[in-house]
Amino acid sequence: MFLFAACDNKDEEPVFVPPDRELSSDKESELQAKEEFLRLKEEELMKREKMLDTLSAADTTQTQDTVVKKPTLTRKQRENIKKEKELNQRISNPTSAINDYLEYIKRGVSKDGNFEKNMKNASKLWQKRSVDIFKKNYKDTKKFQVISDPKVVKQSGNTATVKVKVKQTDIENSAEKEIEMEVLYNLVADKNGNWKIKSNKVIMK
Repeated sequence: MFLFAACDNKDEEPVFVPPDRELSSDKESELQAKEEFLRLKEEELMKREKMLDTLSAADTTQTQDTVVKKPTLTRKQRENIKKEKELNQRISNPTSAINDYLEYIKRGVSKDGNFEKNMKNASKLWQKRSVDIFKKNYKDTKKFQVISDPKVVKQSGNTATVKVKVKQTDIENSAEKEIEMEVLYNLVADKNGNWKIKSNKVIMK
């Protein structure tokens, strides 16, 4: 029994770190290393973004001997300016929408015109107006004339007011009735730069 106990004591002399402690320590070190790597990577990306912003904002123009720097702008300001320029290019002439609208009315009421199709196309140039309203308003119209070309009387950003004079010949009680009027159309341009008629005001002559 004594010898057996002595053997047990010899076996217990070396001191080892339990395996689960070694594993836990390795995982912790690995996580710390990953966190440090991600932190450095994030710092690097932020530096790159700042560098790109600085270079883009400077927007230098190289001349033969000198470099002329333009005023620096933020990324959001540059994007807004770009969008505004693109929008202005597309919406520079709101009278085109009125010309198209009046042409659809003229074609629709003409003898050889397709009434349904042209009234539908005319309704598409309004923000919110059913084709049924056009069919009702022009079902008794025999002739539609534009007396004066559409003219912009007010324009600001994506809104505009266009004035035009027209003459409409309707059939009432089997008799023709001519109506001359001045119409003010209020238009709004959508995000794609397409003008839509929001409302109108009719002034009888």
